[in-house]
Amino acid sequence: MFSKFTSIIQHAVDALAPHLSMQEEFVYHWKAITSFFIDNKGEKMPVEQTNLAPHLEQMLLLLRREEEEGGDGGMYGPCLEYLIQHRLLDTLFSLARTDYPAGMKPTVLSFFTRLLSRIHQPLLAHVNVYRPVQRLIKACGEVRAGPTEIEEIQFLCTVCAKVKTDPYLVNFFLEAPKAPSGTDLPKSHPVTQEPPSDNKLHQDFHLVKTLLNLSHSEDSRVAVKACEGLMLCASLPDPVAAHCLVNRTGFCEDLTSRLVDTYRRLPAEINPLDLEHVQAKWGLEVVTRSEDEQTFAGKRQLVSFLSWLDYCDQLASVANPIVSEALARNIHQQFLVPHFQADLLQMSESGCITATAYMTRCLRTVCSPRLLSELVLFLLGDTRKPEAPDDPGDSLRARLIQRCSGLSEEIALITLQLFDTLLQKDDEHILHNLVLRNLEHRQYIDLLAKRKSYELECNTDACVHPSYNNPSKTDGVNTNTVEVKDGKINVESNTVNQICKEESSKNGSGITKDKREVISESLPEISGRQSDNAESEKESDSSTSSKVESCEIEAKDPEVVISEGCKDAGDSAEGKHKQTSKGESKDVQCKPDDNGAGSETEFSPMSTPQHLQTEVHKVVNCFLTLLPEDLKSSNQTSDSGYDMYLKDAHKQFSSLVDACKSGGYATAQSGNKSEPVPQFYEGAFLRMVLDRLSHLLDQSYPINLQLTSVVSKLALVPHPCLHEFLLEPYLPLRQGTRNLHTVFKK
Repeated sequence: MFSKFTSIIQHAVDALAPHLSMQEEFVYHWKAITSFFIDNKGEKMPVEQTNLAPHLEQMLLLLRREEEEGGDGGMYGPCLEYLIQHRLLDTLFSLARTDYPAGMKPTVLSFFTRLLSRIHQPLLAHVNVYRPVQRLIKACGEVRAGPTEIEEIQFLCTVCAKVKTDPYLVNFFLEAPKAPSGTDLPKSHPVTQEPPSDNKLHQDFHLVKTLLNLSHSEDSRVAVKACEGLMLCASLPDPVAAHCLVNRTGFCEDLTSRLVDTYRRLPAEINPLDLEHVQAKWGLEVVTRSEDEQTFAGKRQLVSFLSWLDYCDQLASVANPIVSEALARNIHQQFLVPHFQADLLQMSESGCITATAYMTRCLRTVCSPRLLSELVLFLLGDTRKPEAPDDPGDSLRARLIQRCSGLSEEIALITLQLFDTLLQKDDEHILHNLVLRNLEHRQYIDLLAKRKSYELECNTDACVHPSYNNPSKTDGVNTNTVEVKDGKINVESNTVNQICKEESSKNGSGITKDKREVISESLPEISGRQSDNAESEKESDSSTSSKVESCEIEAKDPEVVISEGCKDAGDSAEGKHKQTSKGESKDVQCKPDDNGAGSETEFSPMSTPQHLQTEVHKVVNCFLTLLPEDLKSSNQTSDSGYDMYLKDAHKQFSSLVDACKSGGYATAQSGNKSEPVPQFYEGAFLRMVLDRLSHLLDQSYPINLQLTSVVSKLALVPHPCLHEFLLEPYLPLRQGTRNLHTVFKK
């Protein structure tokens, strides 16, 4: 009551006092604060019974008004100059440190917070500002569940926001470690000086240490705010600050240990369907005890683990690459290998199913490239060389693939779901480790059969004269010639003989002389439609000769090479593409160069001419013919959902193409030179998939459905070798090699 009466009298005196300048009023309020400690020595009263908080509030208002009236000049006003030059913030820190009177620490913290947030002029770069701020940071988080946690986290988050806005300010909060007691530093090297270059990466980062302490608060609001501050500090672009955060704080170890603690509290057995439908986002995990009992036991622990994993994933996404790599590596070494690997390799069927379901859920949660890469390396290993049939490979990878073909259907199903989730992630190592490293050398092709097929295509497509549609052939060589004389097209008599022979076979009787003359007279009219082609063969010589260039094929095991020996065929007597023009009759021939001279182009889907690649509609029809007509039910129903299926397939393919751009699949050159192998090995994963496909009629519907999902994702990958191996039904395969078409056909 007496303090209120005194405050009323003080306000009345202030109102009746003469008008003062802002600096004089500012000094007056500060002296009122210092006089309180002089006049009240030894007295114990809470800060609420004093006028200290109102005086500090008036000082803030004066500083704010001074900045508004000063405009955008950027110069410090007299009040701010007084605060900095007389080191008022150091005095306030001393009062907060002693917490005298009781409650002075939260009052000073609120003053610092509002000073840094409301004053837009750069203050933290001044030595008389960042030193007391740094000392006040060290004073925060000392007591777990302390009464000033709210004010402390507000102050720390304000400092983090200021540093994030101006990243260069972080250097003022990196402090060289103190020398051990008993050692004297040289006078020329005081503790406050900038540390030498070799010690810059080992400075103390007290802001991060304090935030780590507050992140363990029982108050969820304080813990979430502390985690937000850690995310801001981890995302600073300064490499020195990133190294100090990793080397001089327990940042990575603390986050990983909390991930281990939440994982250990997970239920030992859980329904994979319940695990799939749980939604967990960091900062929003609110599951009451009654809700936990109503849904399934262990939901609170599951949400807590997934929420913290989501936080680590978000932090790894936005953090400095140095911090992100260190955190991901620490999670791999301290969490995945010691804890998750043992659970995945256990012999218990129920425990194995639960651990695999947890790993699948973790893969669905993780999106940051660095953390995802560590998860992939943990599951598949780092090997990139082609597999061998007798190579055991990575133990965890081999065990997971074996379980897909095991006797337990539940284990096989949950493991197939794990690989299905892996194939959906944007990481180049997944596809390369599972599939591509065994296909990139194209050892699955029968080179001899491929060479013969290519020669046949060359003879029928590149060496046929284009001036008529139905030429007669003798021993695979076209002997018909077309002569253009005086504007008329004369066809050699062997063509007439061929047509008459066909007509005779159809009618069952001979051809009369009059009918033969009619056929002979009508041939120029039939061929007249192509007279323009005959007259313009000089213009099309370049396009025709491009086919002739591919006539010579030379097989060199283990690769097929296209020789361009016919490239200069027009300059030699043999190997010419003879064409008819202006009364000259020239034959069409193509003879390869005996010496095989010319440049060599590696035979691959990217270098194969377009007219030699199988058309898409032929591939689709070839697969469709494997299914009997009476089993094709889509044509019997009006609404089969086929249009929706096409839209969904197109969407999946488009998203996968965008995701695979980083892998360079669209421009990948297959058919790299490699040592020939006696037998092609598709790899453990593809062998498991093909074995499962061969037992489609004997497996349960869930297994077949999950297997279909895995195969469809492999078929969507835009890689030429994978497309060729999986989807090319006319591919000449080596003996004992299987692909999708051969398995389905069998």
